[in-house]
Amino acid sequence: MTGYGNNNWNPHSMHSHHQKQAIRRDSNFVGLISIAQVILLQVISVVLILGLSSIGIADPTDSRYFGLGNTGFLLFYSIIYIVAVGLPAPIIALIARRRISPFSDLEQASHKEPGFLQVALALMAGLSLCIIANYVTSYIVYFLNEIGLRPPDMPVYVENSVVSLLLNIFTLALLPAVLEEMVYRGYILRTLLPHGKVFAIVVSSAMFALMHGNLLQIPFAFIVGLTCGYLAVKTGKIWVAALLHFLNNFMAVVLQYAGINLTDSQTQKVVAIAFSILGIIGLYSLIALFAAGDPGIREDKDRQQPAPAVNKTGALLSAPAIIAYLVVSVILIVLTTRFGG
Repeated sequence: MTGYGNNNWNPHSMHSHHQKQAIRRDSNFVGLISIAQVILLQVISVVLILGLSSIGIADPTDSRYFGLGNTGFLLFYSIIYIVAVGLPAPIIALIARRRISPFSDLEQASHKEPGFLQVALALMAGLSLCIIANYVTSYIVYFLNEIGLRPPDMPVYVENSVVSLLLNIFTLALLPAVLEEMVYRGYILRTLLPHGKVFAIVVSSAMFALMHGNLLQIPFAFIVGLTCGYLAVKTGKIWVAALLHFLNNFMAVVLQYAGINLTDSQTQKVVAIAFSILGIIGLYSLIALFAAGDPGIREDKDRQQPAPAVNKTGALLSAPAIIAYLVVSVILIVLTTRFGG
């Protein structure tokens, strides 16, 4: 008997075909979420600014706060951010009939429940990687400047008041930590995880990086995304990745606030000292995890061994929603590089 007369029947090729279909289907799902976010962030802000300007509340010619002042702008941005980043994923999941609890434990976590000390050490080690990402980004920006590409300057919204500091912490540290981790680790990484841990971490990190839409943030966000994704997979806890994300953004906001009344050279010294201290603590945290024989650091190969990386990448890049997301992202990167963020 030879497969009901079909001498060319190959169960392995059939399995590979089904895997590619599953990856393409999941890629379309996560691609739709990402492209909806990017478009909504642009459209909602423009529509609201034009609407508020039509009734004399906002001023579109004010490139800093749109005539809303520091407090008004941060509250305005928070509302846009919650709607544009927080709503697409659950709505698209509902339409696609995918029952996903974004903050629930990852089913394919590598190990048992992490203890407090393990989480604390992992967070400090992760924060040191975020600091390394800052330095990597600085070198990339220097290189881009040397070849004539000037990334847009990142705006600073912290002013010399406690209210401004607290609003910045809420808007630029807490909201991104909760909403972005909900989406990129809770929905996207979780969806891609059955196709391989490394694949899920890298792809979700790349999509997370592109979401930021400019050359200055993309390399930094990619490294931070890798770190958050690794922590989420190793601990099985999305909240651990969210906490690292918050600590990283919180550190940036506090350092900006500390530098308000300092000269540029003084600010550089403060940043260097803070980065050095946190970097050393992070290094010792990593050493401590190794010394304790933490399996989350020492291991491991992906036990699933699903499809070859080339096949998975090909299936991912052939998904129409991913193609559309890449096109929109490239357009935004070009526009922000040309005209500023």
